Amino acid sequence: MEQNNTSVHVLVVDDIIDNINLLTFELEDDGFIVETALSGQACLDKASLHQPNIILLDIRMPGISGIETLSKLKEQPITADIPVIMVSANNEETNVVQALDLGAHDFVSKPIEYKILSARMRSALRLSQAQAELEELNEELHRLASTDSLTNSFNRRHFFTLSNSEYMRAKRHSRSLTAIMIDIDHFKSINDNHGHATGDEVLKILTTHCKQMLRTSDVFGRLGGEEFAICCPETNLAGALTIAEKIRTSFHEKKMHIDGKTITATLSLGIADLKENDDEFDHILRRADLALYEAKNGGRNKSCIKT
Repeated sequence: MEQNNTSVHVLVVDDIIDNINLLTFELEDDGFIVETALSGQACLDKASLHQPNIILLDIRMPGISGIETLSKLKEQPITADIPVIMVSANNEETNVVQALDLGAHDFVSKPIEYKILSARMRSALRLSQAQAELEELNEELHRLASTDSLTNSFNRRHFFTLSNSEYMRAKRHSRSLTAIMIDIDHFKSINDNHGHATGDEVLKILTTHCKQMLRTSDVFGRLGGEEFAICCPETNLAGALTIAEKIRTSFHEKKMHIDGKTITATLSLGIADLKENDDEFDHILRRADLALYEAKNGGRNKSCIKT
């Protein structure tokens, strides 16, 4: 989609004020919003502060040259993706090649033919917009690939990816690591008595509830159905039991208002920790799953530890 000039901020950088005034007049007449800088340092300051959509940068300036300024722009994450068109009366091949190698989008010669400059600006802006859209798409694809579509928690695959990383870190540094398995008691009855849509809402509410109880370092995911799991770095069995009981007791007290109905539910939880002979995180999770079955067989609505 073509960008409207009235929303495009241009930073014009030149040490000669007459050059700036002439170019500013033409750009503003074409609808651009123009900011100006008389030196390389002023360019760096204003680019970081205002983050313009595009920069027109003179190569030859006293102090910090245009080439040095371009290099510094590309080194800073906040300005690295701003397209830069270099401007100079000197068409030396070395300068042009150096600028393009440093990441300049294009080069125009003085005296400037505005129609040519405008066309090259449109090209740079189109490319910049396409790159931004591609980055957004890649982020969304990553989110979709790693997130459970119903609950917006990590899906099984991504949960294991993150948890295995925590497992390897814990093994490497001889630190504590625990896993907690969570299952909603009598979830089939909720679906049978109230419908699957209500069951889905219960899963969403449980997800929100758990996330509110957990630390930022904890990894929470849905393994499937009504089963969820937590990987707790730097946490021993006593600490994991405290987390599990906090989740269980507060969820038991929660009244869920769904489609005019008030629903309550309980949880069974199983806990296990990292042992010296564990070869992967899944070994810990399997013991937590055995502890979960003990909680189920022991009457539900409880937390059990597998040592």
